[in-house]
Amino acid sequence: MPSRQSNRGRRSRCLRGVDAVISRRKVVSGAGLAAAAMLFRPALGQESREPKREGRERREPPPEVRERMEQSRAFSERMQNASGPEEMRKIMEEQAAQHRNRAIEDLKGQLGVSDQEWSVVRPRVETVYDLVHPRYQSARGPGLPSSPVDQRTRALREVLADKEAASEKIKTALSALRAAKEQARQELVKARQDLRQIMTLRQEAVLVLNGLLD
Repeated sequence: MPSRQSNRGRRSRCLRGVDAVISRRKVVSGAGLAAAAMLFRPALGQESREPKREGRERREPPPEVRERMEQSRAFSERMQNASGPEEMRKIMEEQAAQHRNRAIEDLKGQLGVSDQEWSVVRPRVETVYDLVHPRYQSARGPGLPSSPVDQRTRALREVLADKEAASEKIKTALSALRAAKEQARQELVKARQDLRQIMTLRQEAVLVLNGLLD
């Protein structure tokens, strides 16, 4: 029968062997982690630097955006240097005319029509556009008369500005404004019908998105 001392010796050697195995595993795992860190460090560094490099790159806006930015800047400068209200009014009318023409020309590209087709489509588009946006109807050029609705609106405001205005006078101005609005509504219905007749289904959808057709 083996002695207790020999058993304790064998047990001690086994424990030392287990400790050695565990130690070797720790060393191997530690070395593996260190190697992995060395491998991934350049990639991580490159990824962290990538947004900075992209952030330093300055992208130029498209030519049409730059053109509109320049026009807006020029408009602001002209308004600041205007000599009086009359000149400011003319500058605003010119700005409105530019906005109207640019919006209508943009529709040509959205509708995908040729120059020959546009010569037929544009007058009908302009008619509907001016009825939908009556404030731009007088923006075709400085000094042109405003729409009947605008005229009747100003007339009613002038009547109401008089605190002593008679009820009959107010009633007349109000009726005139309502009649002008009804006339504009009927004209818009007809103009939309005329425009819709020469549009494809896709073009009609484009005009609905732009608010010209309903």
